[in-house]
Amino acid sequence: MIGMKNKASNMDFKENIIELMGFCMLKFCNEGKTHDYDIIYKKGFDVPLIQNIMELCKSEITQKTKGNSTIPLDDYIIIIHFYEDSNQNKIVNIFMDDKESEVNYTKLYLVSRKIFNQYNADMDAGEVKESCNEYLEIPRSEGLLGIFILNPSGSPYFSKIDKKKANLAKKDVQISGFISALLTFSKEIIGKESGGNLKEIVFGNQRFYVIIKKNIIFAYLVEKVNQLLKRYMYLIVDEFFSNYDNELKNFNGDISPFEDFEDILNQYFKL
Repeated sequence: MIGMKNKASNMDFKENIIELMGFCMLKFCNEGKTHDYDIIYKKGFDVPLIQNIMELCKSEITQKTKGNSTIPLDDYIIIIHFYEDSNQNKIVNIFMDDKESEVNYTKLYLVSRKIFNQYNADMDAGEVKESCNEYLEIPRSEGLLGIFILNPSGSPYFSKIDKKKANLAKKDVQISGFISALLTFSKEIIGKESGGNLKEIVFGNQRFYVIIKKNIIFAYLVEKVNQLLKRYMYLIVDEFFSNYDNELKNFNGDISPFEDFEDILNQYFKL
């Protein structure tokens, strides 16, 4: 549900934050560009959903200088605002929230327009992200105790464990090796030709959920499972590839570029 939360400093009153399930800002380029659009900023959206939305709205965005649309999905509602910038490209703001939410359309439009005006005033990408985070936020999920992102051999690109699990945090390399070894062993049991992979490892009231994409392993240590957490586990996979595609293609053993992934992780989870 889109709700309003007060943000105030000692001297100035800042506008209330809008809470929703996702936000994305795109630049839809003029004809002749290599790509139809570039993602300026996204939070709570995966790339396939963005592609589907843009395919639906491409004609309208191309033909008009500005406009808005609403797309109802099974569980969510998509709200789109688009404007033409000073270079005659279209800036597209896409919002997503629960279908049953009481959306404040006027408030959402005013925030969307403000973000566009700031972008059109030649703000750089970092400033645009800060502005988006100032006005918009998504709910963070509880229940995640740790995350391990590993290459096929089991070496970690990135890991983070709940501070309350300090004994585990000291053994992240051993845990990473254990996960990789167990997955390798499970392939022998399941059968390599089946294409199947182990997806869950149970330890009493805790369990690892495993997602494998492009041979990279995402293992989530979870205590309490909920729909938001499940959704975010897949979004994190998308975020990792979106942010580190070049680093992964040209990986030389240096994992320091992945350290700032913690900032993205903290947007989704209370960990």
